[in-house]
Amino acid sequence: MIHRLTRIRNEFGNKDFAKVVFLLAALVGMSLAGYFFLASPWAVIIAVAGLVLGWLLRKAIVERMEILFRIAPKFFFIFGIVLTVGQWLGLSREGQLLIITATTVTLFDIQFWPLSDPSIINIEKE
Repeated sequence: MIHRLTRIRNEFGNKDFAKVVFLLAALVGMSLAGYFFLASPWAVIIAVAGLVLGWLLRKAIVERMEILFRIAPKFFFIFGIVLTVGQWLGLSREGQLLIITATTVTLFDIQFWPLSDPSIINIEKE
């Protein structure tokens, strides 16, 4: 994993590297918050399952990266809806955290696997 993160930094620069690291740190933080503050293992389970699923589907993610990169910004709409309307609709804090954790792990997989794949090169760098 360190090798892949180094590749992202070297090939795509600090901006893309920072995005991936931020998503990973947020995922770890949400998992820990769910476990320790909400006494629920579900955020950890969703995060680990999402990472494993991303690893299993990494080739499919890389093959469809152009479509997924266009879709990725729309995931931020989910964050806004959940945070703004979630409590108003009666969604518990745990439910909100689980939706945001699932969205974050999906965004991480969409960013990490294509950018770290050796077959993908940065044509802007050339």
